Amino acid sequence: MEQARSSAGRPLWLSKEIHRELIRLTVPTIISTLAVPLLGIVDTAVLGRLPDVRQLAGATSAGVILSVVFQMFFFLRMATTALVAQRWGAQDRRGATLVTFQALALSVMLGLGIVVLRGPVGLIGFGLVGAPEDVTALGKAYFSIRVLEAPFYFMTLALTGTMRGQGDALVPMYIVIGVNVVNIVGDLLLVPGTFGIPSYGVVGAAWASLVAQAAGCVTAALVAWRRLRPYWDHTWLRNLLRLPWQRFFSVSSHLFVRTLALVLTFAAVTSLVARLESATILAAHAILMQLWSLVSHGVDGFAYATEAMVGQWLGRGDRRRAHASGVASLLWGVGLGAVFAVLYFTAVDSVAFFFTHNQEVAEIVISLVWAVALSQPVNAAAYIFDGILIGATDTRYLRNAMLVSSAVFAATIAVGWLVYGLSLPLVWWALLLFMASRAVTLGVRFRSGRWYASAHGDG
Repeated sequence: MEQARSSAGRPLWLSKEIHRELIRLTVPTIISTLAVPLLGIVDTAVLGRLPDVRQLAGATSAGVILSVVFQMFFFLRMATTALVAQRWGAQDRRGATLVTFQALALSVMLGLGIVVLRGPVGLIGFGLVGAPEDVTALGKAYFSIRVLEAPFYFMTLALTGTMRGQGDALVPMYIVIGVNVVNIVGDLLLVPGTFGIPSYGVVGAAWASLVAQAAGCVTAALVAWRRLRPYWDHTWLRNLLRLPWQRFFSVSSHLFVRTLALVLTFAAVTSLVARLESATILAAHAILMQLWSLVSHGVDGFAYATEAMVGQWLGRGDRRRAHASGVASLLWGVGLGAVFAVLYFTAVDSVAFFFTHNQEVAEIVISLVWAVALSQPVNAAAYIFDGILIGATDTRYLRNAMLVSSAVFAATIAVGWLVYGLSLPLVWWALLLFMASRAVTLGVRFRSGRWYASAHGDG
């Protein structure tokens, strides 16, 4: 592709216009991604102060199940962001509003489906977790309430996806912060019992989370309605099955399979490490995963921003700026990953002993920190390429690339286990190769330029 240049003569990917927009969308998103884990952290902190440790253990076991289930439907945000961004960029406000309606309709159906199937979902989930019976009983009480969040959570994904597609990262940030504030207040009131309110323990924590999520959904709906009301068509609900669903379902189904493969790969990592049956190894792996995921909060901000920017530029028919947005985001993301890689390599002892004072655990962390360090720029490239291709709705390729990368992970584990036996270094080698495969397969697609056409195809 011929080097696109700005009016100032510099390459377009170095232009202030591109970088200003990228930072404007990225900073609020980073704050949002950092705030998301607070829901679980607050529940943990408040429940952890109760005299009965089983309350925390029960909520944790249920939280793992809910996290896996909810992650599988994160495609709702990605699909909505990309499709709305393209319509918004093309000045097709009615088309963007229709995408929002379709996303909400699907969110409600999927959310209610999870609620209806909560019995089998809980049965399978708690069976896999394998917690003691008394802990499972408390976990089920927590799960039975929090699973009711599903429709609210899915609709919030769709609504905030719409806002991001419109180029608004601030309101989604405010919604995430608001949800956390409501949850914190609810936890402090209902879990230990405050101001004469009885202590509801794990049930109180679940209700606080449910109310917080519902409040976030209502807020997002009010904001979206105010923006989209002039373009809303009341006949859509009556003619639900006759709407043009093909493109929305195509993009969503590809992203669902991609997300499912990703979730299952990381679930396999957890399962494989658990098979090693060593508390020391488990502790070291937990620290390594914390180091692994730390940079993702920053890079995800750039990836989300890139989805919206690429989608809007392609909607306007401006491939040069779509490409430049991707390159600029790669510059920031891979640069951030490289900084963390150098930090991990040069301060490995300090990093290890910051997380633990156990010598054995620290030694394992130090011996494997190279894998975490090497992965940082690789992970960053994979995340940014993901954002570029999502924004272009090149979702069929994204799905196939993820399936190939998951196969690389599985093959590495299978061969390594057969030849050397299962070990923590093997798991981390497989994880590094998995991410490298993602970065390479998506990078090849980005370089080819074939992803441009997907914005006007079926994904």
